[in-house]
Amino acid sequence: MAYWLPSGISSAQAEQTWTRLNPERPPAAQQPCPVASVVVIRTIPAGWVTVLRRWRQAGVNVVLLLDDALLEPGAIRELPFAYRWRLWHDITRHRHHLNGLFSELWVTQDSLVQSCRQQLSGQTDLAIHCLPLHPPRTVVEPKPMHRVAYLGTASHQAELLWLMPLLKQLQRERSDCLLELVLPPRWRRRFRHIPRTRIAYPMDWDTYLGDTGQRQVDLLLVPLLPSRFNGGRSAVKWFEAARLQAVGLYSQREPYSSLVQHNHDGLLLPDQPAAWLQAIHHLLDDQATRERLQSACRTRALSLCIG
Repeated sequence: MAYWLPSGISSAQAEQTWTRLNPERPPAAQQPCPVASVVVIRTIPAGWVTVLRRWRQAGVNVVLLLDDALLEPGAIRELPFAYRWRLWHDITRHRHHLNGLFSELWVTQDSLVQSCRQQLSGQTDLAIHCLPLHPPRTVVEPKPMHRVAYLGTASHQAELLWLMPLLKQLQRERSDCLLELVLPPRWRRRFRHIPRTRIAYPMDWDTYLGDTGQRQVDLLLVPLLPSRFNGGRSAVKWFEAARLQAVGLYSQREPYSSLVQHNHDGLLLPDQPAAWLQAIHHLLDDQATRERLQSACRTRALSLCIG
């Protein structure tokens, strides 16, 4: 939707400030609409039907933006069952009374104009507009982002629980971070709602080595909480930080406390999340320190390698 929404908003009310409403927290139906216009993207979130109807009746400009033939039962019938059912429940079944919910319909190509007109037969008061494909420059040239990585497996249950609130807090406080996480499949659902997060599953060694050797991240998080199992681990994540050309942040205990030279080729930190957040903010805001630690880690790691 990033390709069309800005052009629709610009043509609708260029002077207005727009904000994102939480689809998971609909306001009370009797609560006045806090904005002049509302744009609903693709589907109607659960609990919002009554709210949108009341706002529409109150004269609020409520717009539905569609980029697929979601009003056509025949079109969604071609999709997998679970996806088809969700679309039917969240938008297709409402097609016969959309004019009671929306004042405008924005679509993304001419064929959708014809499709929607057929499905909205009789709802002549619902205006349909085709938006031009004139996306903002940022879809071609996104703003630079800091990359913060965590590379875990199923043996890091305690660390994952410890990290989750820390990463949520980090993404609340910053908008310039992309989290790159390697997580076991069962943990994907817990982390996927954290903004700006890319999740990969654990890989075989050759794939993992090739992947981490062909990209760079700014910070590699390596928390290691006390346990008998963790007591037998080796300090391999320090070498992974070198491979990723990253600054490693490590728990201040073995095996890292005897290898990492604090504030020279990595950071050793206590288990308090506040200390980690403070260190992350400092490193992301201080490029010179970040580059110094990255360089020292890579140089020393290469000196310890064979060949």
